[in-house]
Amino acid sequence: MIKLNFVVILLSVCLSLSASDSLFVYIEKHELKNNDTLNFECAYKYENVSRSKITLNVVIENIEKTKQWKFRYPLINGSASPAIIVGKDIPEGKYAISFLIQNDFLRVKGKIRDYNSKSKGINFILLTKDKDAFLDFLAPDKQGYFTTKKMLFEDTARVVFSEIGRKNQYLYIDLENYLDSSFTPIAMLTEFITIGTPLNIMDSSKILNYKFDFSNQKNYTLTQALVNSTTKKKVTLFDEAYSSGLFKFGSSQIFDGLESNQIGNSIDIFTFLQGRIAGLIVNKDNAGSYKLKWREGPVDVYLDEFKVDNDFASYINTNDIAMIKVFSPIGGGPSLNGSIAIYTKRGAFYSENSSRKYNFQVRGYNPQTEIWK
Repeated sequence: MIKLNFVVILLSVCLSLSASDSLFVYIEKHELKNNDTLNFECAYKYENVSRSKITLNVVIENIEKTKQWKFRYPLINGSASPAIIVGKDIPEGKYAISFLIQNDFLRVKGKIRDYNSKSKGINFILLTKDKDAFLDFLAPDKQGYFTTKKMLFEDTARVVFSEIGRKNQYLYIDLENYLDSSFTPIAMLTEFITIGTPLNIMDSSKILNYKFDFSNQKNYTLTQALVNSTTKKKVTLFDEAYSSGLFKFGSSQIFDGLESNQIGNSIDIFTFLQGRIAGLIVNKDNAGSYKLKWREGPVDVYLDEFKVDNDFASYINTNDIAMIKVFSPIGGGPSLNGSIAIYTKRGAFYSENSSRKYNFQVRGYNPQTEIWK
């Protein structure tokens, strides 16, 4: 952690900056080794209050410009202080670190195709990797355009939209993450660090002539799994590609929504499961909400490995379900209770000709401490 006197120095320098020199970065150490931590303080002096919550992009590349790593962090009230641990496999050498200020914050915008202007609006749920769930209401304009509020979460999250008052999902949304779009930085600064003790000392002229080219940056994208084999069932390939962690292990019963239409022909997910799983009890209360038990024990429900409540899961369009994995309380899986894991179609398993698209994975900010690898 950067010591207090470093922060004091940083603040005093920031206060002396002119309006044109609004970005300052203090790096604790410029010479590091593998497994060391790269600590830095970023301070952005702004005059417009609208820039009190924007984004810091950090791009690291070797001087030869053959390898590049990207990170992004929330810049709140002009301050950010992440820590990046140098991975054990990062080669020794000279590296340029470019700090780019993006005049936007994490949020998504979308367009609902064939939007009914008489609609009551749509619900928006955000499911984070920490299993937190946030629900909000959106009121698109008459053409179906909408923008969410600013959001703050690390890693990736799943966002799901549903139309108010409709049991089944018929939304088709074209979605864009503001931070994944190309942008022109409102401020930029480049520093240099050394990893290890390079055998060949870098010619200082290469450092002096180095210039970061932000115009050649590709948008952030999320890796999609590719189907490269036809010897296995599609649901087996899907399971191998998208089941992770505790969802990958244990004894589970798998139901196929890719090559079988049984799930898609059901009213909802719980109607399909009713009577198909020994020990699973599915009931509805007077309000129409589902109550689940495994014999006398509780049941946890997951959508794309995010824990959700039963009512929310019942609104998932069954035609969009790729696979269901059901774990008994003694079969392992994500919890000690009975577990129902619902997976929606995506990647190479998702047809672009589908009439529905309302469930997305969105990349958020990098953790405040993480490994550079």
